[in-house]
Amino acid sequence: MDRLKPVGPLDGVCVIDLSRLIPGPFATLCLQGLGATVIKVEDPNGGDYLRGLPPFVPGPDGPINAWFAALNRGKRSVALDLRSDAGKAGLMDLLADADVLVESFRPGVLERLGLPPELLLERFPRLILARLTGWGQTGPMARLPGHDLGFLALAGLLYRNPTVPSIQWADLAGGGLCAALEVTAALYGRDRPGAQHARRLLDIAMLDKLVGLQQTVFAQLAAGAPPDEVLTGGNPLYNIYATTDGHVTVAALEPAFLSSFAAQAPGLDADAIATYLGEGTRAEWERRLGEACVVPILSPGEVAQHPQVIARDLFCGMLPHPPTGPVIGPVPGLGEHTTAELFRVRSSS
Repeated sequence: MDRLKPVGPLDGVCVIDLSRLIPGPFATLCLQGLGATVIKVEDPNGGDYLRGLPPFVPGPDGPINAWFAALNRGKRSVALDLRSDAGKAGLMDLLADADVLVESFRPGVLERLGLPPELLLERFPRLILARLTGWGQTGPMARLPGHDLGFLALAGLLYRNPTVPSIQWADLAGGGLCAALEVTAALYGRDRPGAQHARRLLDIAMLDKLVGLQQTVFAQLAAGAPPDEVLTGGNPLYNIYATTDGHVTVAALEPAFLSSFAAQAPGLDADAIATYLGEGTRAEWERRLGEACVVPILSPGEVAQHPQVIARDLFCGMLPHPPTGPVIGPVPGLGEHTTAELFRVRSSS
C-alpha cells in the first residue's frame, strides 16, 4: 500500500477529515506537518468544492485548484456519501481505526446526518472530535453562514484600517492553526494519567480565536487607555516607507535600534524619514539599516528567493511548508484511496 510514512510527534496518529474549503483542510495540513496521517472523506459527487475552482494546476485527474493542491497534498481521499447508510457505515469503519475526526459543517448538520457527537464519542472511546466553525456551536449567530471577512469584522480587527486583508487570517490563524493546536493538546491529554477527564469534544470557533489573539488590544481597554498608537502606525519609527523600488518597514523602537537608525538618518520625524528612505532601494536599506530593524516589503513572488527564506528551507518547490513542519506528497484524486482504506480497516477488524 502507498501510504506515506509520517514523521514527527504525531507519527501513528490517524485523522479523518470531513472538512472542505480552507480552515479545516489547513488544520489537518498542520497536523500532517506534525506527522499525522490524514484521510480526507469527500462527497462522491464532486468532492471538496475547491477542486473545481480556478486557478488550476495539473492534478491526478486533470486540472485541479491550486489552493486545493496546496492544502491537501499528501492526504488520502475516500469518497463516501454520508447521507446513505453505506456511506455512514464506511465512515464508522474508518473511525474504528482513527484518533481524530475533524468536521466543519454548520452546527446541526452532523446530527441531521445521523452522526451526533454523543453517538460517535460513545462508540469510539479514544476518538477526539473537533468541530471547526466560524461562530461556534452556541450563541445567536451559531447557525448563520459566515466568511473570513465577517469573522474579522465582528472580532474588532478591521476598525482601524477597514480594508480586505491579503490572506484569510480567520480561516488560517484563527481557524486552522488554532484547531491543530487544540487537537494536539487533546491527543496529549487523552493519553495522560487521568485521561477520563480529557477533552474529547472540541468546539473550535474562529470568532473565539480571533478575539483571544488580541490580548494587548483588550489590555489597553482594561487600563482605560486609548487604542495603541505606537505599534499601529502612529509612530514614525514604527511605520512603512516608500523606496525607489517598493517599500520598507522601519521598527527602530528600542534604544539600540534607534541609535543605529539615527546614526544614518538626517532626522527622526516622519517627513525626514520618508525623504531619506525614498532616495534608495529596498536592498540598499536592508544592507545599510538591517541592524535598525529595517526590512524590505516583499511581494509573494519574491519571498521564496530571499536568502533568509532559502537558508531556513521554508519551501518545497513553489509551496511553503505549513508552520508545523514539512508536508510532501501527491495531491489525491477524488476517491483515489476509497477501496484501499476501507479494505485496510475492514481486514484489520
